[in-house]
Amino acid sequence: MSNWLGLNYNLSTKISLFLLYILILAGGVVRCTGSGMGCPDWPKCFGMYIPPTSVDQLPKNYEKIFVEGRIKKNERLSSVLSFFGLNKLSEKIKSDPEIKKGESFNVFKTWTEYINRLIGALVGLSLLFVFLCSIFLKPLNRKLILLSFLSLILVFFQAWVGSIVVSTNLLSGLITFHVIVALLIICNVILCYHLSSKNDNNYSRSKPLNFFIVISLTLFIIQMVLGTEVRESVDELLKLYGFNFRENIIESLNSSFKIHRSFSLLILLFQIMTVVTIYLKFKTHNYFKLLSVLMLVIIISEILVGAGMAYFSIPKILQPIHLFIAFIAFGLQFYILLLNFSLKKS
Repeated sequence: MSNWLGLNYNLSTKISLFLLYILILAGGVVRCTGSGMGCPDWPKCFGMYIPPTSVDQLPKNYEKIFVEGRIKKNERLSSVLSFFGLNKLSEKIKSDPEIKKGESFNVFKTWTEYINRLIGALVGLSLLFVFLCSIFLKPLNRKLILLSFLSLILVFFQAWVGSIVVSTNLLSGLITFHVIVALLIICNVILCYHLSSKNDNNYSRSKPLNFFIVISLTLFIIQMVLGTEVRESVDELLKLYGFNFRENIIESLNSSFKIHRSFSLLILLFQIMTVVTIYLKFKTHNYFKLLSVLMLVIIISEILVGAGMAYFSIPKILQPIHLFIAFIAFGLQFYILLLNFSLKKS
């Protein structure tokens, strides 16, 4: 059994990575359908392990019950934030009127959020399995044990952040933090996969390639944070003016949207430079060349989906696709960077 676990470490990281991306897609669906508060409590959903299918299964004053529970939880959270000197955020949570609003039961939104949580639980179990496999690796690899344990800690931390997002009724800023933690988990699992894989060391690493990818990854992080801020602005506008206002949203967005749009062209430029560098440096390394071209195709697809969102009033179907492709692009760029670093020095 222990030998089997050790031998399947690399495979288990692949499965975990696949499930992580499924979770990101599910999270995008939750966001675009407005199902983030489909379950007003956490970890249960309407106080149940399996959520209701009808409002008749809930007490008549269910909205008041869950609002009161949320307020108590947020009071404890505010005290913790004040203790660490985060007084502004603590006060914002206390005074935000949205937190005190009840959530009406909607069977579609409830089960959409519940399925998202089930996938999250599956991700947690898969990363637990990765950690168990790392313990039985032969020879013993302390680095992989620590990194696998870090993945497990991060995913539990992400679940806790998710519970705070729910308790604060999708408070702006927390969702951005939620995305950043998701990026960290993706990077850590990719790193575990890379370190447990056999890598070609017949080539020497390219310093220009490192430069282009590091800059591109930095731009990507900024781009994703800006994108989350744009999405939060869209949510606020829809709350104020209703869903019929969707056609006028793009014109009403602040400068974050314009910067977000411009950054995509800058990222595309760096990716083209990355492809050119790989083709010049690794003329016979077909795997590197394939990854770089695939990366270019993904970034162009992301730009086209973003343009579709801008020109067609942010259709719901494109929102989770836009987020999903962004995470794939970031993960693949990070993997290319690791591959280049694993090569011998010139």
